[in-house]
Amino acid sequence: MRYSAKFVKNVFKVINMKKLVGATMVDPPRRRHLISRQLSQTDIPQKISEIDGQQLITLFPKLPTKRHVLYLHGGGYALEASPFHKEIQERFVKRYNLKVSYFDYPLAPENTAEKTVPLTKKAFQQLAYLYPDDCFCLFGDSAGGGLAMSLAQHLRDIDLPKRPKKIALVSPWLDASLSDPRSQELQAKDVLLEKDLLAAAGANYAGRLSLTDPLVSPIYGNFDRLGELLVVAGTDEILYPDVLRLQEQVRHSQGTTMRLEVVADMMHDFVVYPLKESLPYVDQIGEFYQ
Repeated sequence: MRYSAKFVKNVFKVINMKKLVGATMVDPPRRRHLISRQLSQTDIPQKISEIDGQQLITLFPKLPTKRHVLYLHGGGYALEASPFHKEIQERFVKRYNLKVSYFDYPLAPENTAEKTVPLTKKAFQQLAYLYPDDCFCLFGDSAGGGLAMSLAQHLRDIDLPKRPKKIALVSPWLDASLSDPRSQELQAKDVLLEKDLLAAAGANYAGRLSLTDPLVSPIYGNFDRLGELLVVAGTDEILYPDVLRLQEQVRHSQGTTMRLEVVADMMHDFVVYPLKESLPYVDQIGEFYQ
């Protein structure tokens, strides 16, 4: 069942969802590995491997394909993937005949960017080794979007025969320092993110690194030669100003293009939620990978 964004936003306001989400990002509950168990029960053929103890699950469509998406989920770098992420992965596989690999990357506060980004790079290199003929793309929502961008910048700067050609980001968390003053102006409209709690989660993820280190906050990195970007964001989220900063950075870069879809009155990470308004954007991303 899909609900209207207006209804969900009102519910989130009533239950003060951003306080609940923020608190769990700062102090996460016990790890349940729910999505890994759910994916193991799906009817989609799959291959499961491990990268230093973290699961890497590749889902295969019915028809052979060389189009391959590395999927990095959101959750403030601290929360596990949700069933909503699983549904998008399955839609990419079944509707768009994409090979999709989900990496259960190390989470904060137990781990920081110093481990998470290199290990995610290692996961990508493993996929490139296992599937040398595939054309790779990245998907990331919220914190997963920040990780996807940091990964793309990192892969560009190393000797690697194959890099992602397309990157789709949904409400990406690009600046863990939350330094843009416009984000404070949007705090009242954001029903999912509490700025102070999100900043605490960002500090957990940064660990010993500066909040402006590109491994933590890719907005401070270089945006040359990253291929094609598709970015979707709502106007009612505190991370929206950073998307506008990204657009400006890309405009002055070389070898990178960006298409930005801004959706009026929409909340953070709305594409991932089962909203009536979200499915067209999931499908737009699926088409983008073709």
